[in-house]
Amino acid sequence: MSIKNTQIFSIIDRISEHYHQNIANRYLRKAFSELTIESDTWEKIGKLTETSEYARLQGYSFNELYENIYAMAIFIKKVRNEIGGNIRFMIGAGQVSGNEKLLMDMAVINFDANLGLLADMVNELYMKTIELDRAEARGRAPIYTKISELNNIGKMLIGGV
Repeated sequence: MSIKNTQIFSIIDRISEHYHQNIANRYLRKAFSELTIESDTWEKIGKLTETSEYARLQGYSFNELYENIYAMAIFIKKVRNEIGGNIRFMIGAGQVSGNEKLLMDMAVINFDANLGLLADMVNELYMKTIELDRAEARGRAPIYTKISELNNIGKMLIGGV
């Protein structure tokens, strides 16, 4: 089954925009090079945040979408655990001045709130995907019930695991 649901794509668009503007922007991106995230996970994050017209035409499989959601949950968890309040130090915020310093300070100050918003959007995407998965299952076990990694995704997104 290929997912081509407009609500799914709308949520993905919001995630992508928020991720690029408020999380992986030019001021904060440098800190992410320190994260212990496998290249496969980065690739799945890219698939979620770089949705192409081809992906819209092709759609997503449930497995692919769950993998991408899980990858983003790993990112959020790793950022909280490995970067946390050290982001200002990790990006070298003291090395810039003027307007750039002001913009960088704004990015740093709002980072935790923006990471929380990203987690909320990823959770919204996860819940909508589950809803579609259950509807499509028609008496069979939905796909998400067969993916053990998804058992802790809620805790990963809110910082509990």
